[in-house]
Amino acid sequence: MQNLYTTPEAAKLTNIPESTIRSWLRRYPEVFQFEVHVISDEHGQKLWTESGIELLHSRRASKTATDDDAEIDAESDAPNLLESLLEEDAQRLANEYWRLLPGRTLQRIKQMRDNPTPEQRQIVQTSVRAALNAGTEHLLLPTYQPRFLEGGDETD
Repeated sequence: MQNLYTTPEAAKLTNIPESTIRSWLRRYPEVFQFEVHVISDEHGQKLWTESGIELLHSRRASKTATDDDAEIDAESDAPNLLESLLEEDAQRLANEYWRLLPGRTLQRIKQMRDNPTPEQRQIVQTSVRAALNAGTEHLLLPTYQPRFLEGGDETD
């Protein structure tokens, strides 16, 4: 099995700034081949292969980064950084939401039971009636109705 490296690890190995590596990957997709130089893991994280590290070394040797390149790299990485932060925060918020939901729901149910607003009282009464009706619905089916409810005599 071959060694795989994260972009920060690839940056340390090659002495190329992470932002430059990411920029090159984005700007030159024809140079960096997926499944050869870079692979994505199950979480979508890009991992560099040994072959990818060699390619980065060769690009570094053939291309000297100017200050203009670094500025362009930083500007073009801003949307990726923002997207990365948003994705991480959204995931944390979703996890926290689902973790807190059961307890918060139970808390609200107890509050509605113990100290309901007029609207909540109406909701609870409607729900209780619906539950009782659902539980007694079988009594209203024609096969179970006593004959006297149909207008006939039970003794017929």
